[in-house]
Amino acid sequence: MALFRGFFGGGGYEEERDESGVDVIEKLRDRVETSAALEDRRDALKALRNIAKKMRLHVGTMCLSVFVDILEHEQGNPEMLFMTLDIFVALLSSEDESDEDDLGERLAQEIMRKAPFIPSVLAAVDQYDFSVRRAAIQLLHSLLRHRGSEVQNLVMQHAMGITKLVDLLHETREVVRNEAVLMLTELSRSNSQVQQLLAYDNAFTLLFDVIDSEPFDSIVIEDCLFVILNLLRKNSMNQQLFRENNLIPRLGIVLHQFLYGNDEEDPVEGGQNGSSIAPSAENWPKQRTANVIFLLQILRSLVAPDNAGGVTHAAQKAMHQAKILGELCRVLLSETGVGVDVLTESVVAVAEMIRGNYTNQEYFASTSLETEDGGVRPSLIVLLVSMVSEKQPFKLRCAVFYCLLSYLYDNEFAKTKIIETLLPTSQPEHHSSMTTGAIICQALSSAESIQSWFGSISLLHCVLDVDHLREQLLRVQLTVTTDETMGLLHHITHLLISLGNRRAQSRAGLLQLLGVWLHECPRAVATFVAHDDILQHLTALMLDECGEGSESEQQVLKGLIAFVLLTCRNSLKDDDKGLSTLTALLDRRVGRHRLADALEGVSRTEQFVRAAQKTQPLAKIPAELFLDFHFVKLFKSAEGKLLKSLRSSDPLATSSSSNNEAIIQSFKDLIKRQDEEISVLKQEAKKAASEMEKLKKENDRSELERKLAETESKLAETSISGEKTAALEAQIASLTGVNAQWRAEVEKYKGWAEQWQNYQLTQLPNGGQDTVIQQLQYQLATLEQQLQYGYTAFEQQGQQVAAAMGESEQWKNHASAWEGRAKDMERLWREEKGKKDVNGTANGINGSSTSTESPDVVKLQTEQEELLELLADQHTKMCGYRKRLRALGQPVSEDEDDE
Repeated sequence: MALFRGFFGGGGYEEERDESGVDVIEKLRDRVETSAALEDRRDALKALRNIAKKMRLHVGTMCLSVFVDILEHEQGNPEMLFMTLDIFVALLSSEDESDEDDLGERLAQEIMRKAPFIPSVLAAVDQYDFSVRRAAIQLLHSLLRHRGSEVQNLVMQHAMGITKLVDLLHETREVVRNEAVLMLTELSRSNSQVQQLLAYDNAFTLLFDVIDSEPFDSIVIEDCLFVILNLLRKNSMNQQLFRENNLIPRLGIVLHQFLYGNDEEDPVEGGQNGSSIAPSAENWPKQRTANVIFLLQILRSLVAPDNAGGVTHAAQKAMHQAKILGELCRVLLSETGVGVDVLTESVVAVAEMIRGNYTNQEYFASTSLETEDGGVRPSLIVLLVSMVSEKQPFKLRCAVFYCLLSYLYDNEFAKTKIIETLLPTSQPEHHSSMTTGAIICQALSSAESIQSWFGSISLLHCVLDVDHLREQLLRVQLTVTTDETMGLLHHITHLLISLGNRRAQSRAGLLQLLGVWLHECPRAVATFVAHDDILQHLTALMLDECGEGSESEQQVLKGLIAFVLLTCRNSLKDDDKGLSTLTALLDRRVGRHRLADALEGVSRTEQFVRAAQKTQPLAKIPAELFLDFHFVKLFKSAEGKLLKSLRSSDPLATSSSSNNEAIIQSFKDLIKRQDEEISVLKQEAKKAASEMEKLKKENDRSELERKLAETESKLAETSISGEKTAALEAQIASLTGVNAQWRAEVEKYKGWAEQWQNYQLTQLPNGGQDTVIQQLQYQLATLEQQLQYGYTAFEQQGQQVAAAMGESEQWKNHASAWEGRAKDMERLWREEKGKKDVNGTANGINGSSTSTESPDVVKLQTEQEELLELLADQHTKMCGYRKRLRALGQPVSEDEDDE
């Protein structure tokens, strides 16, 4: 137990238990593990479940192997399986969910080391028993919270693991289905492979089916939408699959139901009517608001700017066709109906739906709101009024600002229309009418810092990447008083001078506007540098070490001033008088090193880093808005060029250029002479090396020729005849074979000696057991090889014996046939002999005592003699065959021996 406490650090997580509690756990564990009665095991397991929550450390460390064994081998016992799963859930769950559960984390780590654990849990998920399936899903959920990536990998490795978990969404028991949705929220996190497998197993459609079956204020809908959001966010493959399965229109249907319910009429198409039929936001439950926000975040994930370009554009087009854009535009133009959170998220969603898509941008600009006096107010005016209104929440104003920037993004026509509203016209102007340009200029001059910043950055985006609009902006005249008008550029410089070193945020916005306006616009630069007051003011600010704002903000402001001044310096032509004046002013009052340091210091500030992260402004409070994302991109692209131009024309370097050139030229000449000398020395070294190599080869060749001559003379003296040479070669070959055999024997005995040496080494203390094992394995392999050779020889000998037995059997049959023929011939011979005797007796009686035998009888006798010789020969062969049969171990009867 001390070992477990030392590993898990249990003393810091729960109170120390007395030894009696540990003894109880040990006894219960032994009963579960060894008891033969099923009821006794079940009761012991139930007792462990009751104390598992209070004594997590002891139960988890002492009984882990027993619990894993039950999961693996007791799948047919639902009751014990459920209790074991419930114990695991209790071990991994902390009573205080708000705190980090380190004990649960370490217990989960120990559990995941058991190889059969995850397959056993997935097998429990397959069971239809309510308690078992629900507990198995809860256990998976807890494990995913603690060891997410490990569980995801193991589930993917299991055959049909993902498919089994997705099939749980078909579950008709809502409690089990809801637990499965919660588990999928953790399974779908931060793993693109798991996300793709879930999507390809039809998870989207099944989750939408669950959403359709739930009321609008159900928390289950939030869980389902969260799973869909996990599957779509930053996953282009799933986004494409979602769009190809025609699920974007289904999102539009769900959005309409959330906003208006199922039975209300649709609003007027196109948003031309400003009246809203949506229920008041005050009547919405909090859960319904959360569900709508999650749905809007799903829409944003499909059209996010950091997605692949083609995927985003296709999703924007699909949302326009599914009338989702029109639905959200009606939400934007509604005076009541939704809360601030939903309205803010809707504005951001519209911003990303129209960003970079000209069709959607034009549709957004065509929407309007009908006012109380019967007039029509375009959507852009409505948004700009909300942006400059101090009464609106900051997050809503920030969202509206982002929507305006998205409308202007890559939309030259919209930028031109806004600038045209500022240009003087020959037609009489209705002062009561509001235009987009007028609202922006009013915001630019506002006393509220954030409003001034919004106006400056909005006008910045109107001229960004459009050169001709920068020159058109010079024609803008603003009415300062009833009798006085002023050019916009002059007005901006006047604002900067009047602000002094106050209101850092407003000054940052105006300086960014000037930086973009003056960039690559010589006419604007000429107009700007014609005002000596602004140049004197900006150079003075570069030297001022005090002012409003933090140190980082002051560093950004000095970098922006340096950017504006150096942009003017680079835009002026060499023959322009203003260039020499500006250069002299910068060199005299500021210094080139100070300008370079200020310009380089901008990218090291937190304001720069925050602005460069995302196109949407990331700010929780107004003071965090300082730099714009697109200005940061322009700044980084122009920074290197400005620094290079600044350093290449350093006056100190110019004044001493003649001396430096002379010194450099002398060094060049010296280096050139040294290079020539080195080249000559290298050539001489190569030549000497080649000559030495040649001489060495000649010496070696002469030595070899001398030795060859001596060898030939010796061979001539000791030459022998051809026959003797052949005999010697044969003898040499024989000796070589014997030598090879002896070498093999030597190697064999050498190997045995090494084995014996290794064995002796192993007898020492802490000897190498591995060496002994290797030697024994080698000997075992040798013996097995020899045994295999023996088996092969035995099989060959058996085949030879079988062949000999077959041949012997043939000869036995052949001998039997010959013996039968011999008996027949012997019988015929005896019959002929009897006839011969009878005839001889008869002839004697008749007095023919001296008569000779007939030729037939002589022939027959000859044949009989030959037959007897053949029989004798056959008998000899039979005896030989019987001996061979006995030698081969075959039985031979005594009758055969007698014969």
